[in-house]
Amino acid sequence: FSSSSSSSKSRVPRVALFTSRGCKHCRRAKTLLSEKHIAYRELALDLLVNENEKEKERNTTSRSSRSSRSKGVRESLQEYTGRRTVPQVFIGGECIGGADELVVLEEKGDLEKLVVKAEEKQSKALPDEVEAFLPKKQELQELKKEGEGKRDWVRHEELLSYEERVKRRLARDYVGLTLTPELVDEVICKELAVNKQDAARIREELLANRILLVSSSSSSTGSSSSVAVESSSVSYTFPTKYPSDEVFNGQMLWPFGAPRPASQVAESLRLKILNLYESYLSPDGNAVDYENLGKSEEFKDYVRSTAELREVDLNPLSREEKIAFFVNIYNALVVHATAAVGAPTNIVKRLQFFSRIKYCIGGQLYSCDDIEHGILRNNAVSPGSIFALVGLSCLASRTFPAGDPREAFVVEPVDPRIHFALVCGAKSCPPIRLYSASNLEEGLAGAAEAFCESEVQLSDDKQTVTLSKIFKWYGKDFASKKVDLLRRIAGYQQGEELKQLLDSNPKGLKIKYAEYNWDVNSK
Repeated sequence: FSSSSSSSKSRVPRVALFTSRGCKHCRRAKTLLSEKHIAYRELALDLLVNENEKEKERNTTSRSSRSSRSKGVRESLQEYTGRRTVPQVFIGGECIGGADELVVLEEKGDLEKLVVKAEEKQSKALPDEVEAFLPKKQELQELKKEGEGKRDWVRHEELLSYEERVKRRLARDYVGLTLTPELVDEVICKELAVNKQDAARIREELLANRILLVSSSSSSTGSSSSVAVESSSVSYTFPTKYPSDEVFNGQMLWPFGAPRPASQVAESLRLKILNLYESYLSPDGNAVDYENLGKSEEFKDYVRSTAELREVDLNPLSREEKIAFFVNIYNALVVHATAAVGAPTNIVKRLQFFSRIKYCIGGQLYSCDDIEHGILRNNAVSPGSIFALVGLSCLASRTFPAGDPREAFVVEPVDPRIHFALVCGAKSCPPIRLYSASNLEEGLAGAAEAFCESEVQLSDDKQTVTLSKIFKWYGKDFASKKVDLLRRIAGYQQGEELKQLLDSNPKGLKIKYAEYNWDVNSK
């Protein structure tokens, strides 16, 4: 996806940025250029799709070698610039680096000089070699709507209000009676003041929208009777509704046909949540306006869309698809819950937050802790458990007990780079990103490189490495020994300095852990 800034001194942008939505460094770069009234062309890598990448998506689970398929835009850009991280900034056809390099140019007074020089030479923002691997027909990565049907949310909301009124009337005047079609029609007639013909039509609408269900032993996932009933012909029940401050997609079933494949549902949700995140990200990229995000119509649409998760089938997912699915859903759930109920304000509330907030997925409840430690860490012990906090992890129970149906979806083996992909809403967390099965490897590699670039620091005397506490809490996911942990980190980095120090003096480096900034990334 390509767009251009509106405020500019030049009609033809001489600056181009490859970005990703929700990236604070990308937002920082765009804010700087806008403040300087410098026109730029933005190419969002998470929206940029071409036929090569679509083909790659279709072949993700095939056994054909990666090299036998055409490269996508991300891979080609990485090969050209040697950088995985975003933004990647081009001025007059030359890649000058990322946000930090752009700031340095501005501080030295060289930024506008480069732009003026490019303008005088009529230099294009991107070199021909880069333009060549961009899709000829650039397009937005559309939300996949197969199976969604026509969405009439206005009418659905109206029908939900009817449901509440009918249930109140039943609880008041018809306790213990069988919920037959005749009884439902009678209650609708009285409560809504309509005739029998209109009452029957409304009942059919309630059934079509899955607000009212036919009661049977094979009823849909999540449906149980709050007005239990049997009848000689047919009887009805209402779907289960979970507490709205705990199960954030538990207020209704998906009303628009059978749910789509899990990966498609997650893709739709991740695009919606990233659009929201990008829209309410501060100019410096360091905070999100969760209050106004939660009040927006786009957020209401996102909340309604999460209902589709309740009945998705996780069984067909490959390992790569499971990682991408659950990373995206975890990140979306954190944003959803933070906007809906606010962020935790202390350590105790923070521990409760990640164990309490949930989505219903495929008929089972998953908290953030369940997703992180149960699914993505192969049913490991949470470092926030009581025993783990006092150094007795060996006594702690695994996340899922034996026989738990969610065990069927745990990821083996663990990819420790998921810790660079999961976003907890704190300022020390990595930025939110897009992940799919087709770009999982390059996505996690890019996340690891970007995280280590900002969170791993070597002291001036080259004796101490300061690490994020993520490496302390989850060190065993990366390596069992200190030197192996550092080697793993060095492998994630683009530079060679840490690797060379480990080769020359593997046991000489000390490790220090930086304080984790648990302040909420909220305005």
